[in-house]
Amino acid sequence: NYDDEVFEPLIKIRWRNLLLTLAGLMILAFIIQRAARNISKLQQANLEREHIDSELNIARKIQMEMLPKGDEIALRDDCYVVGSLDPAKMVGGDLYDHFIRDEKLYFCIGDVSGKGVPAALVMAVMHTLFRSISAHESNPARIMHALNETSCQRNEQNMFVTMFIGVLDLPTGRLRYCNAGHDKPFVISEEIKQLPAKPHLPLSVMDNMVYTTQETVLQSGESLFLYTDGLTEAMNESHEQFGLKRVEKGLQDCISKESNVSEKLIQTMKNRVNGFVDGAEQSDDLTLLVLQYTPQEKPIIFSETLTLINKVSEITKLNAFVKS
Repeated sequence: NYDDEVFEPLIKIRWRNLLLTLAGLMILAFIIQRAARNISKLQQANLEREHIDSELNIARKIQMEMLPKGDEIALRDDCYVVGSLDPAKMVGGDLYDHFIRDEKLYFCIGDVSGKGVPAALVMAVMHTLFRSISAHESNPARIMHALNETSCQRNEQNMFVTMFIGVLDLPTGRLRYCNAGHDKPFVISEEIKQLPAKPHLPLSVMDNMVYTTQETVLQSGESLFLYTDGLTEAMNESHEQFGLKRVEKGLQDCISKESNVSEKLIQTMKNRVNGFVDGAEQSDDLTLLVLQYTPQEKPIIFSETLTLINKVSEITKLNAFVKS
């Protein structure tokens, strides 16, 4: 047939195009199906991420609420305490605490090994233990020993905690303290010096550790500056650390310009660190704590003595003395 011979190549081309079109449509359908599936997985992943971020945000709020509020001792005129905690992640492993019991200021600062959620869980446990133990014990070494014995139990992840604990007798300025592998605090007066502190091993490393209490006396107007290694080990883009010398220089500059050291010291030091790292990602939790001892001289109302003989008849003299 003449028509078949003429149109046969066109028919073959038509069928070939039709098959190619069908194949293209199948491939397009497959691509659309995979894309829809990937979009669904991405949406699910985003929902899970939002859920995790929401839970981490709640955990962060809970962690921050565990820290002491600034107004807890704001009404006192014999001490001033202010602290700051900036975790490297949503939650962190640093902690600090302070409270007053029986005219003594109990305070601590600590750093859990690692970052993130695991360190935050250990931080919460150590914070609670410190509050519980120090509510019945005033010797820093005994508090540290009890913390260590408890934290060593079931420590399968081998996480450890550096901590500094102090107990300041507010009427006298007598400071007793114990250090467990933490950075030495600075004493701020007319000069800047580090507080002599035996290092000891950190908590949770070995049970039956012997911790010792050291003692000094704070004079009126003197301050303690405590910090975690997130300050000295803060790094810039060149991987250079902030270091101890820059800390000392910041403290010296602050006390030469500010009359109330505690009020401005923390913000000044944080500004110094931020300027040094210059936008580099925060590598570790940063915690600062400043304690200023400001006892007020109380006027003596009277100073009288009465000596009584061990006789019942002398009691009438006591009554007259008290009334006078």
